Amino acid sequence: MLSKTYHLKFPSLDAAQIAAPFVIESLGNAIPTCNLSGLNVLISKEGDVSINVFFPSVAELKNFEKKHGGFLETMKKTFLFKSMGFDGVCIYNYDRNEDEAA
Repeated sequence: MLSKTYHLKFPSLDAAQIAAPFVIESLGNAIPTCNLSGLNVLISKEGDVSINVFFPSVAELKNFEKKHGGFLETMKKTFLFKSMGFDGVCIYNYDRNEDEAA
C-alpha cells in the first residue's frame, strides 16, 4: 500500500479547526474518483493537521495527484499555514474492523 502524507502547521487550534472541513471535503471527494484505500485527518491541540492518504497502487496515487494534488495551493489562497509532506510505502497499518470488536 502506498501513502501520501501531509503535515500542515496552522497558527492556532482555531485556525486548524476552520481549515479542517475544507481538507475533509476536498480529499473526501477523492475517495470514489481515485479509488483511495484510506484517508486519515487528525488535528492536534497545537493547531497541526496531519493527513494520510492511502492508495492500492501507483496508478491511483498518480490519478490522485493529477485530480486533487492542487488542494494545498487552493488552501494557501485562503488559509495561513506551513506545509510539508512526503510519499511513502506503508510498512505497518492496523485498523480493527468494527464487526470484529466486541
